[in-house]
Amino acid sequence: MGSLIKLNAEAADSPFLVASTKMRPSMTATFAELLTSAATLHANEIQLRAGDEGPDQVVAMVRGDSVLVAELDAAATADFLAQAFSACDGADDYRAGAGRMMRLTGERLALPKGIAQVLMQFLPPGGARQLVARISYDGDVCCGSCGGA
Repeated sequence: MGSLIKLNAEAADSPFLVASTKMRPSMTATFAELLTSAATLHANEIQLRAGDEGPDQVVAMVRGDSVLVAELDAAATADFLAQAFSACDGADDYRAGAGRMMRLTGERLALPKGIAQVLMQFLPPGGARQLVARISYDGDVCCGSCGGA
């Protein structure tokens, strides 16, 4: 299991991490920008983690480490979730707090180069995470557990 890190010497020059240090709790990057940055690092997930006693956290899973990308207040979290939902294929009305499984294949949002699809899991409130975006890259082998081929 990886650990939560803000920056380390090995990754300090990464454009993803350099951009993340410039973000404020009011969220200056969009979901689309974070997805592009995650692709640059070949991250396998983007998670929105509920902050127990502080702001919510956007975290990218990179080579087994949880990389803190941004901290969001309640309003920014709501905006981030709405942006992520509206980017999904066949998205209808977004309802905050509703658990949903969606896909992002480029129907509404052009996917960054190298990304084949993103499986988006919106989770109901009360848990440790509010969103898990699992990123599949061109050439990845699908196990079929998500319903993909």
